[in-house]
Amino acid sequence: MILLIFSLLALTARAGEIAIVLTDNSAPYQEFASSLQQRLKGSNWQISYTDTEPRAPERQPVALIVTAGSEALRKTLAAAPKVPILATLLTEHAYQSQVGASRPPAISAIYLDQPAQRQARLLRLLFPELQRVGLLLSEQSRQQADNLRAALAGQRLQPVSEFANGEEYILQTLEALMQRSEVLLALPDPLLYSRNTIKAILITSYRHRRPVIAFSPAMVKAGALAALYSTPQQIGRQAADMLITHGARLPAPSGPSKFSIDINRSVADALGLRLPEESDLFQKLLASEVTP
Repeated sequence: MILLIFSLLALTARAGEIAIVLTDNSAPYQEFASSLQQRLKGSNWQISYTDTEPRAPERQPVALIVTAGSEALRKTLAAAPKVPILATLLTEHAYQSQVGASRPPAISAIYLDQPAQRQARLLRLLFPELQRVGLLLSEQSRQQADNLRAALAGQRLQPVSEFANGEEYILQTLEALMQRSEVLLALPDPLLYSRNTIKAILITSYRHRRPVIAFSPAMVKAGALAALYSTPQQIGRQAADMLITHGARLPAPSGPSKFSIDINRSVADALGLRLPEESDLFQKLLASEVTP
């Protein structure tokens, strides 16, 4: 009986231990891990280890694994753990393509993709008279565009899309898209928006005087008009809140609940646009999400 009691106590002690598996040790992933750890202080969860590889359970058993980035999820799934997995810092497409039909029994995700309703509402707040929204797509971002259509229609916005099936076709496809739309909504699609292409996309859009609404602060610094995004720290806090609230019984995958807005005022001035302050936009978006 005493041995049984001690065995149960040992299992209980391990029940709140988490492994964080990072894609690499670069700053964004470290910021995520630090934010998650800080938010979990005082809770029943403890970080067992943070590494770029999942450790063998017999060497370091944990109750749950949190992955940060697409490569971290790939490595973790390859190890076939028998504990729940919470995947973060990856797009919905990356998550679905890795999990697919072989979905583990307990896995969820916090996507980087912003909810469609939030994106559509921001467009309407920025441009009250806007009608046509341009979407530059590849096969990778097709599903996200499908999710956007109803949300855009709800804000009286018409999506106009063009497909570029290869980096060499991006600019000629973008030229056609600029003729049919008033603003370019950039989606987090690495096949289209990469270090090799972003500068040319922004220059082409600016030449047509079409503002770009982006998905990262780096794109705003490079010349996009605005960005709606979630930082690694925000995703880390959301992941911690999810674990504190739900424990290992993870809810369904979802987009980020916490978000930020950046505006490039120099680009706005150059395009002759007078835009609300970021704080006003944030509060209006927040209010629209909590009000039925």
